[in-house]
Amino acid sequence: MTKSRVVWGWLGVLLALDLVVPWVVLGSEGRFLGAFLFWVVWTAVAIASMFILLLRWRE
Repeated sequence: MTKSRVVWGWLGVLLALDLVVPWVVLGSEGRFLGAFLFWVVWTAVAIASMFILLLRWRE
């Protein structure tokens, strides 16, 4: 498996989690507190992932 497939796969997982967790998993909650906490954590993971990806980027 090439590195680009791993990166695209990871980005796909992050995108799927961004859509599924707040609306499907946390959708039955009466408050949105869990969804906002998830988005804060998800944003931190996404930023860290992009930092690592760009740190290792070679042309």
